[in-house]
Amino acid sequence: MSSSGLRSVGRAAIVSRHPSTLKHVAQSVAVANLSSRQAIGPSFLPRSAPGEFELVLLDLDIDPQTAPPDLCVQVGAACKDTPIVVLAGINARHRLVQALAHPDVVGIVPKIGAWSESATVEAKLEGPDEQALGLALRRRIERAVQPVGPAPYLLAGTQLEERLIGSSADKEETLAAILADAARFGLSDEKVRRIETAADELMLNAVYDAPRDERGNPLHANADRRTPVTLAAQAQVRARWGCDGSTFVISVADRFGALDRATVSTHVQRLLDARSPRLGRGTATGGAGLGLVLTYSAANQLSLQIARGRFCEATAALHVAGSNRAAVARGSALHIFDY
Repeated sequence: MSSSGLRSVGRAAIVSRHPSTLKHVAQSVAVANLSSRQAIGPSFLPRSAPGEFELVLLDLDIDPQTAPPDLCVQVGAACKDTPIVVLAGINARHRLVQALAHPDVVGIVPKIGAWSESATVEAKLEGPDEQALGLALRRRIERAVQPVGPAPYLLAGTQLEERLIGSSADKEETLAAILADAARFGLSDEKVRRIETAADELMLNAVYDAPRDERGNPLHANADRRTPVTLAAQAQVRARWGCDGSTFVISVADRFGALDRATVSTHVQRLLDARSPRLGRGTATGGAGLGLVLTYSAANQLSLQIARGRFCEATAALHVAGSNRAAVARGSALHIFDY
């Protein structure tokens, strides 16, 4: 029982030994109304049955020399079939994405400032954004059965806009409306470009890659992105967005739910392949893989809520307060809610 009198809804295991990181993570766990058990390394975790812990929060900085998937294997040995959310500050860009190779990893979270090349090691160990991580943990515990949209990421009462997209032409009109909203806030060109990338790629994925026929086969995935398409009434895409002056959030939901964690992991790990062609916009046949990578790179937080065979909602949250450089230095988190 917490001091507020609220009964915790479950337990989280925290694997970290850095005091500042532990402080940030403890606050995030409290936001989700979870109790916690801390261990300084995977070998100190208690052997637990599936479901005993809601999730494990693994700080990769406990051992920067060990491959992230190997650390996840050690966690999995103690906490079998338990979702893992990994955190990192040291070499975070690469190590977080590397961790996705382990099938239990459902979230990757950079510590504040981890993307900055000039940050000191001490600064990179500071810890994650408590509020953003707390929201992600709460969403994981709540297990919403319907798309939640941008509202959880914005101040209460923030006005939201919404469009139904029934064709590629509707997609272009919606993108123009989103950019007009961004202009209303007087955002810099760099911030607007990040918003445009995230919104455009999420809608392209929903219009071209998500639709399936009655056998579950893709309808438009192989089409050139310049080819006009019209969606059936039951396949229309729902786009919602809003900005509270600090965060600009775009949510795009399809009605197929064809994405899964393994596919997302495979796509995002393309960032590790130095042999891949340089990622950039304007690719006519980029497909969902390229779109997810570009959106993850543009957003500060990308959340994928997947109900297999029913819907997939992708939500991109971008920090727009302060300088664009400071926003980018916060890094990119990814959360996969697949249940």
